[in-house]
Amino acid sequence: MSPDYSAVLLRFGEIAIKSDQTRRRMTRLLISHVREALDMEDVPYDRVVDDYGRIFSYTERPVAAARVASRVFGVVSTSPVVVSTAALDEVLDAGVALARDTFERDRSFAVGARRTGSHDFTSQDIRERLGACVLADLSDYNLHVNLDSPDQTLYVEVRRDRAYLFTETFEGVGGMPTGSQGKVVCTVSTGLDSPIAAYKVMRRGCIPVFVFFDNSPHADSACSALAVEQARRLAEYVYGYPVKMYIVPHGPDLDEALRHGPPRLVCVFCKRNMLRLAQRIAHMEHADAIVTGEIIGEQASQTTANLRVIDSAVTDFPVLRPCAGDDKVDIERMAMRVGTYEFATGAPQCCTLAPKFPAVKARMDAVLAAETDMDLSVLDEEIRQARVVMLRSPPQRQRPQ
Repeated sequence: MSPDYSAVLLRFGEIAIKSDQTRRRMTRLLISHVREALDMEDVPYDRVVDDYGRIFSYTERPVAAARVASRVFGVVSTSPVVVSTAALDEVLDAGVALARDTFERDRSFAVGARRTGSHDFTSQDIRERLGACVLADLSDYNLHVNLDSPDQTLYVEVRRDRAYLFTETFEGVGGMPTGSQGKVVCTVSTGLDSPIAAYKVMRRGCIPVFVFFDNSPHADSACSALAVEQARRLAEYVYGYPVKMYIVPHGPDLDEALRHGPPRLVCVFCKRNMLRLAQRIAHMEHADAIVTGEIIGEQASQTTANLRVIDSAVTDFPVLRPCAGDDKVDIERMAMRVGTYEFATGAPQCCTLAPKFPAVKARMDAVLAAETDMDLSVLDEEIRQARVVMLRSPPQRQRPQ
């Protein structure tokens, strides 16, 4: 039989240790995003409420709701729960019924209990009495107790006048609610690194504005479409805010670099202009930072010496590199979890200009001298020609509060 679930328990982590004012603000944001996520996935619910360090969503589809809510930034984990009164006898009855519906035979088990509020029993009372009841009532299951490493666990949370029982937990994406920080301009390519850099800052509550630099005619024409799909996948994690993407033509300023710059420095010029373009968009979008996907030492342009020269092209915004200290295998694992790996592995060649012997220790004076001969006014025209794609819009319909 299916368990008699009627709600979902949502846990959050770091939010709980914030100041009271900040915690209340972030909890409101989180509840709003959970509601929107359920709306967008057509999962009905009666209400989503905060209850002293936990959020509960009451719904007729608790398993589906638990899976959907686990993808909302700020949610650490979710569990479909059986709800009973806080009377110990009713907790025991509900626990036995849930064990019968979910426990596997011939396995070990344990009971976990957590109690908040004033009751005439303790958490240890719940563990001992419920464990004994499960053994007695499910004697045909051939269960045995293992408190160290049980095969299955029945959990009970008693909170004031209600008890919540569960055996299954879905891992959440964690982090902070979207909108608890400001906008950031996230430069994305068709590779693995930059989408993960964007994901990392999104997970910390930032609202992304995606930017892709189209290297045409020095790149495969399919690159733009692939980059949009990468960004669209990331936008699926954002609730409560519209998500847009700029497709910026990057070929004209690359041509300037090819005409006037030493070939060994073409990648440095390229990235300096990318940052200049990103800075213009950050001003337009009232953003707070620019996010890029470099990993220190992975490419010739990503040496510490070259990054210093590249960053000097912008002064109005910090350049954040969330992946700077990661190994490539770390990025690959995260891309598989996030859902962007499949796009990057089939990416066409998106730049044909990389020199055979690139500079790894660019000199600032040499770069600045070459740029004096370049017509960087082409950057303004590139911004004017940029195409904007709306990746996600919040739903219009309102749900009960």
